[in-house]
Amino acid sequence: MTTTDVTVKNSSELAQGDIVLTHGMRIRLDFGAAHTRPSGTFYAWTGTVLNLDDIRDQGIIPMSCLRTQRWHDGKGWVTDREDVYVVQGIDYRNWLVENPS
Repeated sequence: MTTTDVTVKNSSELAQGDIVLTHGMRIRLDFGAAHTRPSGTFYAWTGTVLNLDDIRDQGIIPMSCLRTQRWHDGKGWVTDREDVYVVQGIDYRNWLVENPS
């Protein structure tokens, strides 16, 4: 991918379906939330890592950082996802986002 294939967006401009590039990952934003505080607005997007095999091979991101767990009666805490990453930032945090093809 070349730099002409991306757009720079700040955290407040991110949208569902955007593919954010960070730490070698391609993360499709699935759902997000904004939290306003006196110091500013904080954004958190839960996304799916699309290039999970590459991330495993590179070993840059610990796989434990890509897991979520939930309580399952009779089993306790179980892993329910191993491909999730949360993109989070404040208003002026910039992100590289893939342009739609």
